[in-house]
Amino acid sequence: AIDVEGRAPVLGAGRAGGGLSGAAIRPVAVRAVHDVRTALPGIGIVGVGGVSSGRDAVELLMAGADAVQVGTATFRDPRAPKQVLDQLTEWCTGHGIGTVRELVGAGRG
Repeated sequence: AIDVEGRAPVLGAGRAGGGLSGAAIRPVAVRAVHDVRTALPGIGIVGVGGVSSGRDAVELLMAGADAVQVGTATFRDPRAPKQVLDQLTEWCTGHGIGTVRELVGAGRG
């Protein structure tokens, strides 16, 4: 964002805090994970941004994340990480996935 009166950026410019979070950031996070996995295939990646369901976790894993973090959803419900894990487990079982590692990068084509 830009402070139009001060003609200066207000996000990231050495300030603490962020801006966009939750579901709105997920597409950006998925793209970032995909791009980092392409550029640096040998490093571990934690997918962060907009994870509030097991399907959200699957999407980040398929983009190339090795692990997934649940953040903003915990403000709504402190049990969100456990719910995401349960949904992820259910999704994997329903799709014949034996281990989450099988999902890592599976959507990269």
